[in-house]
Amino acid sequence: MTKNNTEIQLNCYLIEAMVKQLVVNGVTDYKVLVKQVDSIFAPESEEEMEAYSEAIIYAKQSLLN
Repeated sequence: MTKNNTEIQLNCYLIEAMVKQLVVNGVTDYKVLVKQVDSIFAPESEEEMEAYSEAIIYAKQSLLN
């Protein structure tokens, strides 16, 4: 069962918070960040994967810039 847009958006906020914490703790490798997100949120569709990927990039860049 795929998630609706509200669930995906909420997960994106959670992902951003998680990724920011990981980056602050020194984890900056994109592959490691993606693996962590995949293990917790298990995206089921291409739409979810794209949204989660954008959340990871946004969170990482917001801290590193």
